[in-house]
Amino acid sequence: MLASSLLTGLYPAFVLSSFQPITALKANFKHKTKGLTLRKLITVAQFVMATVMIAGAFIMNRQINFVQHKSLGYNQNQVLNIGLPGDSVALLRVNAFNNALMQLSQIKGTAIQTGFSAEDNNAPAKATTLASSNGVKREVMSNYFSIDEKFIPLLDMKLAAGRNLSANLSTDKKQGFIVNEAFVQQMGWKKPIGQPIEGLDHKGFVIGVVKNFHYASMHNPIAPLVMVYRTTQKAVSMLVKINPNDLKLVKTTWHAYFPEIPFSYNFFDSTFNTMYQKDITSIKLFDYFTALAILIACLGLYGLAYLLAIQRTKEIGIRKVLGAAVAQLLVLLAKDFIKLIALAALLAMPITWFIMQSWLKSYAYHITIAWWLLLTPVLVILIISVLVISYQTIKVALANPVNSLKGE
Repeated sequence: MLASSLLTGLYPAFVLSSFQPITALKANFKHKTKGLTLRKLITVAQFVMATVMIAGAFIMNRQINFVQHKSLGYNQNQVLNIGLPGDSVALLRVNAFNNALMQLSQIKGTAIQTGFSAEDNNAPAKATTLASSNGVKREVMSNYFSIDEKFIPLLDMKLAAGRNLSANLSTDKKQGFIVNEAFVQQMGWKKPIGQPIEGLDHKGFVIGVVKNFHYASMHNPIAPLVMVYRTTQKAVSMLVKINPNDLKLVKTTWHAYFPEIPFSYNFFDSTFNTMYQKDITSIKLFDYFTALAILIACLGLYGLAYLLAIQRTKEIGIRKVLGAAVAQLLVLLAKDFIKLIALAALLAMPITWFIMQSWLKSYAYHITIAWWLLLTPVLVILIISVLVISYQTIKVALANPVNSLKGE
């Protein structure tokens, strides 16, 4: 990009500096067309790069918008995630703290769990799950959440089959398993409910299947997930459904039960976006470089338009004497650039598609490159080019033909 930009900008300078001052002042110089091919190649290369970068910026921003607004399979709004104490003595106060929160009218619900975090760097526990498929016993490496019966309703998750865990059924605490659709698909089960399963110190049966939800970045496909009933000793966080404006109430209650432990928290909806912060930063930088590339391209294009206008000054003067209108002269001067833009577009679109398809593969869930995403940058480049060259071409077209022909 820099090389082509420098060539585009320097070429007119070299050409203009090669003119003899005395000849130029007499207005009867003639520039040879030996550099015409090089000029066209430089211009096409510039247009191709600018078009690819504009299209890339469109597609990248659209992809980030897609992942930020795609349904996650659960409701993350107003979900407060509180980090629970790590020592066993303090954990004994968790139930009392939970009961105190539920006494507050501002609290819409709570759930105690381990494994689910909106932060991409906090991966859930992994363990081998033993289950049977078509009579064959299999071992599946799965992600595990330890949850209570309020976890699924609190996050508005949907069950595809079966039921939720129940605190009233003692068997659920050691024998109840809830798996996601990805786990069912990997096992090849047609009737998952009641299937024997074992993992993470639990042994029992599948009682429910939760619809797939994104518990990790969309860079990765939804992996097999198993959820079992938690114990207080294993809980690492509490989810609280609350308006952020009422956070002070939760802090006050926390310090009443854990005065010696700092209040560590985050909201799912705000923390979720940090998963893609690296991508967002990279795309912003790419946007800045794209703007810079467009600016450099415009400067180079203006120089080339100026050079072309100088080369055709006498031709334009003759045409004006013969009655050519300004609009006709503008079309005459601009059509060469339009041809170059069309050629650049034909080259840029497949290049853009190939590069952006490779980039989108870094996401397991991504947009499809629609035709208009490739065509729009071409139109943008066309409009910018016309605006850039119009000033110089109109200036030449409006000039008095006597001044350009008096040297003849």
